[in-house]
Amino acid sequence: MLTNGGRDFVADSLGKSASRPAVADYIALTANSTSPSAADTTLSGEITTSGGGLVRAQATYAHTNGQATYTLTKTFTANGSDSLPVTIAKIGVFNASSGGTLVYETLLGATATLSASGDALAITETVTIS
Repeated sequence: MLTNGGRDFVADSLGKSASRPAVADYIALTANSTSPSAADTTLSGEITTSGGGLVRAQATYAHTNGQATYTLTKTFTANGSDSLPVTIAKIGVFNASSGGTLVYETLLGATATLSASGDALAITETVTIS
């Protein structure tokens, strides 16, 4: 769901000639399974464990010219600093490694449980531009 802040982000990215916002390519994870709301400004319950492998991280961007989609991909790998087990239910996309604008959030179609150090979760977020 595109948040209200995300709408402002898109408008500023497309139309502002100076002081454009930073690129939104950071993915954050949470176990929180509440439905996303356009009014959200933070990702409730975002995993922020210092040194953990499940903290917000920069994703890889891909887009094919002429197509109405782009993707952000990132593989998160749990480590000994993470509080495990954890069940990931939702992701958020931000324009900064901490703080920043929550541009959109997605409730996953199926949760993913990471139980041990070394467990990995590959996220591919496909965004349709219409």
